[in-house]
Amino acid sequence: MAFTNLENKEINCKVLYLGAKGAGKTTNFESIYKYSDQKLFGDGDRSEPPPTKFFEFIPISLGYVQDFHVKLHLYTLPASNIYETVFTVLLKGIDGFVFVFDSRLSAMHENISHWNNMKELMSKEGVNMVTLPRVLQYNKRDHPEAVSLEVLRQELNRGRQEDIEASAIDSIGTMETVQMVAKQVLDKLSQV
Repeated sequence: MAFTNLENKEINCKVLYLGAKGAGKTTNFESIYKYSDQKLFGDGDRSEPPPTKFFEFIPISLGYVQDFHVKLHLYTLPASNIYETVFTVLLKGIDGFVFVFDSRLSAMHENISHWNNMKELMSKEGVNMVTLPRVLQYNKRDHPEAVSLEVLRQELNRGRQEDIEASAIDSIGTMETVQMVAKQVLDKLSQV
């Protein structure tokens, strides 16, 4: 649920980037950071996002809605059971998520396993994935071992959720993913 700060006239929305280890969450963040307003980080000379230990974070301004500054707070964390507690904390008040799938055939089992694990964790924490804004991203589309889009959709997106192809290392599809999830979050905010 978006956090509204009436004093500062801000609406802060939380979006998690999820996916198996090596799927490309950090590479997505590197691409997003590269193309976002770096002044948000305080140090305009920085060419890389600041390192964090437990999770990665990027705030993105979405502009103004009725005099309120709307910000999208993007988070990702390592795919490890060690960080499950951090994940449950980050799930509190979630407004949407992006699930990053590795398009390589060799990663299919890990994709499915992590996808099922995330659904279970969200359910356990009382998060209804069906009503949550979400985008499924098929990353590493440039890899020679990439599975066809039809197979990925059949195996990973049977519910026909909004999805996109990407190659985060080349910054293809990364900002489009942010735009897709931001639009869904804004649409949901306007219904409240």
